[in-house]
Amino acid sequence: MSESQEEIEIELKEMKISELSPFDRKLQVTFVVIEKGESRTITSRKTNEEHRLADIKIGDPTGTIILTLWDETIDQVEEGSTYIVKNGYVNVFQEHMRLALGKWGNLEDTDEVITLDSVDMDNNRSEEVHEDTRRRRRPRGRSYGGYNRGGDRGFSGDRDRSRSRDRERTRW
Repeated sequence: MSESQEEIEIELKEMKISELSPFDRKLQVTFVVIEKGESRTITSRKTNEEHRLADIKIGDPTGTIILTLWDETIDQVEEGSTYIVKNGYVNVFQEHMRLALGKWGNLEDTDEVITLDSVDMDNNRSEEVHEDTRRRRRPRGRSYGGYNRGGDRGFSGDRDRSRSRDRERTRW
C-alpha cells in the first residue's frame, strides 16, 4: 500500500447510514446490498463516451440509502452481500441524498456480515428532501463579478451601462 493510500485511510470517517449528511466527504460505510437496480447507459456530455450507471439500494442496522455505481463497479456487488465503501461521499441529486464512490473511492469486500433482517428499512435517507445549496447561479446579463465576460474589452463605463441594462431587465 502506498503512503498516500495510508494517509487517506487514516483520515476516513467511519459512519453509519443514519449519520450521513449532504456533502459529507472522506467516508467509510459498511453496508449490505438490499436491491441492485437495472443498469442504464448514459453518454458523457464532456467526452461523449458511453457509461453504465446503476442505483443500488444499500442498508445497515440504522437505515438505507441509494449508492450510485458506475461501469465495472456495478458488476462487483451482489444482493445480500456486505461491502465497505472507502473514501466515499454524499451527494444531493434531484434533492435526494446519494452515496457515491467518485474518482478516489473504493468498494471492498468485508468479512463483516450485515443481514437483511437487521436493516432499518423505515429510515430511507434517500427519501429525505435536501436543497442543493452549493450550486451558484450566475447573474443575468453580460457582466459577471464586475468584469465583462468578453475579457479586457470592458471599461468601467461599459460595466456600468451593462449593469443598468441588467437592472432594467429585472424591473417588472
